[in-house]
Amino acid sequence: MDGIEAQLQMRDVLVHAGTGMGKTTIAAGPHAHPTSAGKVTLMISPLIALHDEQVETFRDEFKLKATAVNSSNGGCKVEVLQEIVQGNYEIVLISPEMALSRRFIREVLRNVDFSRRIMSVVVDEAHVVSHWGASFRKKYGTLGMIRAFLPRGTPVVALSATLPARVRNDVLSKLQFGQDYANIDVGNDRPNVSIIVRGIHHPLNTYADLDFIVAGIRTKEDIKKTFIYADNIATGVEIIDHLMSLLPPELQHVVQGYDAPKAMELFKAGTIRILVCTDAAGMGCNMWKLPASISLFVQRAGRAARADGRTGLAILLVEPSAYGIDLAKGIAAKTSGGKGKKKGEKEKETNAEKREKARKKKEHAKLRGVQRGGVGGKHDTIFVVETLALDPEAQDVGLLVFLQTMKCRRTVLTEISNNKPAQPTVPCCDICCPELLDKTRPGKPPVVARQSAVKRGEVNTDVQSALHQWRVKIKARDYPTPLYTVSAIMRDETITLLSSVGPIDSRENLQTILAGQWTWWGDYGEELSGVCGDMKHHFSLR
Repeated sequence: MDGIEAQLQMRDVLVHAGTGMGKTTIAAGPHAHPTSAGKVTLMISPLIALHDEQVETFRDEFKLKATAVNSSNGGCKVEVLQEIVQGNYEIVLISPEMALSRRFIREVLRNVDFSRRIMSVVVDEAHVVSHWGASFRKKYGTLGMIRAFLPRGTPVVALSATLPARVRNDVLSKLQFGQDYANIDVGNDRPNVSIIVRGIHHPLNTYADLDFIVAGIRTKEDIKKTFIYADNIATGVEIIDHLMSLLPPELQHVVQGYDAPKAMELFKAGTIRILVCTDAAGMGCNMWKLPASISLFVQRAGRAARADGRTGLAILLVEPSAYGIDLAKGIAAKTSGGKGKKKGEKEKETNAEKREKARKKKEHAKLRGVQRGGVGGKHDTIFVVETLALDPEAQDVGLLVFLQTMKCRRTVLTEISNNKPAQPTVPCCDICCPELLDKTRPGKPPVVARQSAVKRGEVNTDVQSALHQWRVKIKARDYPTPLYTVSAIMRDETITLLSSVGPIDSRENLQTILAGQWTWWGDYGEELSGVCGDMKHHFSLR
């Protein structure tokens, strides 16, 4: 209620609350007040793939008229902008790029009628203002300028499930908050979600560390509903292929990418049990490869077990190299300011010194838990229990401390986010309850077939171009969604290989050349064989 009341009083609002704790209500609530008739709330959200879902939430749960303006549904169409200005909608969901586009500023923000209707500007996932604003989604870092186009005193509401001190200060600065803002901080701990962190035990490209998700499965209902976060679409496709290969044919449909038609709807219904996502698609709860900061982990983990009465797991699978970083040395070097070395000076290490350095790094990684969570649990023992110091200025906002700690992980998150002491209702974390690791043991080491050497010559540019056009055709025909790229169908490296080995005269020859490195063989192997056969005339004998 405090956040709703503050908006009605024309005050800015900063809300720090975990995913699923009702932040959406703060955007919808003011419209229940009698003075809000005909008013509109502008809700800026970076997750375009979730806009339609959020529109449905406002319509179904709050009975508010809502629409979405983003690149996926036609952008700033004239008729939609006119409807917004006329007050046909109470909630307008919009991407930051569209909100700061020339057309939206000219047709909506500068419109006198709209100025009379604006209730507030709600910035969803406000931590992204800090994390993405400097690089990936630069418009998010300049959202504060929207105040210049709105009536003085229009409240700005920043919503986030993760606001460590440095990020919080950055958000307040970039959104131009004054001193008299309402600060609502209920913390982001999810007491019904257990936390598990372990190292990756197999080569990353085998994805065998994810085998636990479908281990021992007999029926669809045996598969726990799971989000898997992948750092890009190509990796997501490979994860889907790997998990499907472990399932019987009648169950392979339960694994899908977020961009599949009605994927979220089918996931909620239980038809799809495993949903592979990227940041742009959905911020999942199981992690593949290390996120950029602890804030991203907290955000994605918050999507687990959001419904009342449910319990969940938030699992972070960590690249082994992250355990070898000596955090104490890093802080000491920062404290000393790098004194003692001239600019550009670099000490040359002997081979013996390099070997000793590598040995110490490996030993440090073992002490910090790199081997924990492996098959059989032989190395689950905790050796080091001292407290690691948090660096408030660290770019990862404490992520390395979180994964290297040998004390309660939830306590580390509590310190980072300045939460109240946690009171979990489930087994806390893999440190407090090591038996949690039994839920995430990796699969057996994959058997790698020895690849025979493939003789390569110069790249035939005609063949290279033809293969590129073929993958463009496949992408457009079978995967028209903008979330897919052509490289997800066939990587540039694979095209280079196929266009440099000479004529490919049979399906068997093509399969030998690819040697299992192309995950789409089962889907498009026959078609690709035909394409390669049609291009024989492009090659000349070398």
